[in-house]
Formats: sequence, C-alpha cells, structure tokens
Amino acid sequence: MATPVRILVDPARRPEIGLALAGILTTSMAIYHFYLPYAFRWGDALTGTPMLRWGLFMLNASFSYLLLAGGVLTIVMALKPAWKERVGKGLIVAMAGYWAFNAAWQVLSPMPMPRVLANLRWGFLGFSLSVMLLYASALVPGRPAGQPASASPGRPPLRHPGASR
Repeated sequence: MATPVRILVDPARRPEIGLALAGILTTSMAIYHFYLPYAFRWGDALTGTPMLRWGLFMLNASFSYLLLAGGVLTIVMALKPAWKERVGKGLIVAMAGYWAFNAAWQVLSPMPMPRVLANLRWGFLGFSLSVMLLYASALVPGRPAGQPASASPGRPPLRHPGASR
C-alpha cells in the first residue's frame, strides 16, 4: 500500500484569509467612494460656493485614494504574510483605527437619513465594525505571519517530495 503524500504550503507563505477579506472590503469601499459624490449629486447644493464645492470633492477624492492604497497594501500583505512583520503591523493598526474611528463617528454623529432608510445605519455600522475586527484579528499574537492557528509547534512542516532540504 502506497503512503499518501501530503503537500503543505510553507506557513510563512500561506495567505491570511481574514486580512485579505479586510483588504478587499476596504478597496471596494474606496472605489465606491470615488463614485459617491456623483451618485448623490453632492455638488448640486454647492454651486453658489465653488471653493466649498471643490473642497468637498477634493477631500472625498483624497480620502478615497488613501482608503484604496490601504486596502491594496492590505491585500498584498495577506498574500505575502512576511510583509506583515516589517512595516505591515503599523498599516494594519492604522487601518483598524480608521474603521474604529468610522464606527465611533457613526454612533456619536449618525448620518441624517430619511426615515424609510434609517435602518441602513445598522448595516453601515456593522460593516465598519466587521472590517475593523478583521484587521484587528491579524494582530493576534502567538503565531508567525501566515501560520495557521492549528499548526503544531515544534514540528517542522512537511515538504513536497523531492524538495531540497
């Protein structure tokens, strides 16, 4: 009877799914925010104040860019976990902090909405808290970047047959 061959990915190279999901959601929100002012015609009410109108669009575009950059870098760290050990932890803390700030702002100063859409506030708050927790979970100590929680300590990973030792 042949012995089954187990092929494992090196734990330091295994993508982090939660961190990847946080990056994908953040990137998606950034892309949506580039479109948001046009979808809701933010500038229409500010046609008489061109500097304020410009500022509104500039701030939104700047925010959208920073969110996009953070989201894309998060995805890269999720796919290349070794990056997390370098500068990555600072970025992860900053991104978790952004989403925590976003959630706190929603609680302390709720978005004015028509009564029929008021329940959407819970969805927006849930989104912010979920993404914050996904980022925070990537900071849980006790395992090297990319190593699954179920890996046995002290036991070397199995290698691909024929791999150099």
